[in-house]
Amino acid sequence: MPHIDTIRRALWLLGATVFLAACCLAQPATGWNANSRLALVYAVVDHGQLSIDEYQDTQPMKTGDKAEYGGHFYSDKVIGVSAIAIPVYAVVSGVSHAIGVHPSFQFVQYLLTRLAVAIPAALAAMMMANLLIRLGAVPRLAFLVTSGVFLGSMLFGYSTVFYPYLPGIACCLGALTLVLPPTKTLTMRRAAAAGGLLGGALVFDLTFVIVVGVIGVFLLAAMRGLPRAAVVRCTVAAAAAAAVPLGVFVVYSTVIFGSPTIPYRYESSDFFREGMSAGVMGVTGPKLSAMWFLSFDSYRGILFWSPWLLMAIVGACWLIARDPSARPIAIASLVTFAGYFLFNAGYYEWWGGAAMGPRLMLPMFAVVPLALVAACRTDAPRALRVGTAITLAVSVGLCLPVSMVDPQTHQDNLTSTLLQARFGDALHVGQLEALRDFYLLRWINIKPVWLVPIILSFCLCLLVIGCGTALSYRAASRLDQAPVVQAPVVQAPE
Repeated sequence: MPHIDTIRRALWLLGATVFLAACCLAQPATGWNANSRLALVYAVVDHGQLSIDEYQDTQPMKTGDKAEYGGHFYSDKVIGVSAIAIPVYAVVSGVSHAIGVHPSFQFVQYLLTRLAVAIPAALAAMMMANLLIRLGAVPRLAFLVTSGVFLGSMLFGYSTVFYPYLPGIACCLGALTLVLPPTKTLTMRRAAAAGGLLGGALVFDLTFVIVVGVIGVFLLAAMRGLPRAAVVRCTVAAAAAAAVPLGVFVVYSTVIFGSPTIPYRYESSDFFREGMSAGVMGVTGPKLSAMWFLSFDSYRGILFWSPWLLMAIVGACWLIARDPSARPIAIASLVTFAGYFLFNAGYYEWWGGAAMGPRLMLPMFAVVPLALVAACRTDAPRALRVGTAITLAVSVGLCLPVSMVDPQTHQDNLTSTLLQARFGDALHVGQLEALRDFYLLRWINIKPVWLVPIILSFCLCLLVIGCGTALSYRAASRLDQAPVVQAPVVQAPE
């Protein structure tokens, strides 16, 4: 059908926009988190080993995010993003040896980030827009909202650095695409694919456990009405598929530590090791002071930097009251938001180190934005639609410049100060300085990007974003007069 082809074309335009915009940016300085993951990639390919001894204490991969065991150092991270980057670097290394040219670390980390992170980010954007349309959004509004969500949050910033969040979000959205109604009858193959994607999300980062649990409920709900034998087959298939990526991580940990464990147990830093030993992997009861700084304060406030989340909450409540068919995704959005907010407020290092925002909440963006479908429907209240448009615009104005400068914003305050911070304390906010320099066009003061002048890099990024968003919106607008149909399913890779 022509309108299905139009939606598909618009989805690809949206994905290309996210990917190419991320390609316009390069962060020359990688922090401890990314370095720990990159060091594992180099160690496996260049030395055939899992220890990162050769890299952990020397530039450019020096890192404090490491585990120490048996006289050797290891990455303290789960291995997902490193695992998908290893074959890419193996090809790069093989070609470089064959031609006698050895690429710089800056080039390699740029390439690995674009292939292992920016491509999943593009797929995530496509699947988010697709899901909004399936939930009843007007297509052109679904594309605008998806663009606003990506550019008006931490999502775009973390599409440009070697972190695991966007690949994990792509896995979750892929699983949700497979099980969220309206969809085809759940089969054993679809259940296995969803289970594998959810297991993969956990291997990208353990913080995905909450959203994986929420999507797991949708997976179980999709089995309703199936014969008992089919339910058993689907459940076993999903569990077995999820066990594959999790099993790889178990084997990895067992080879290093002699038993299935999480590397955080052997942190080389006393602060990290003691913090992670408290509660459940460093999470205790939510702290009221942290809840303030994680909500409305400019330091790490998710509602300060992405105020569209307030409209998502309002939209979810409206859907619960007005539309029983949309009630499950609305409730899921509220539960996911509350779960990650409380989790982050209970974490010992609630500020998340060098970050543009509360990065530990990033996995929630696999579900929470879908509540914005309330503002994208033909029956949406005008106030909800206008409020969503305004808050998305404000969010983009706040988050996009920081994402372009560097999402790895320094924590800017002593750790002891952050641990003791209370409501009303004035913390230093580096993101606001980045905003000031950006809007005053003091781009020359911002650190240069590898090989590309900062002015050219920023202008190209903004041009790609503007043109790509306009083209995808225009393509989706052609559907206004077309009959309403289910959008094509865009599945994430397992």
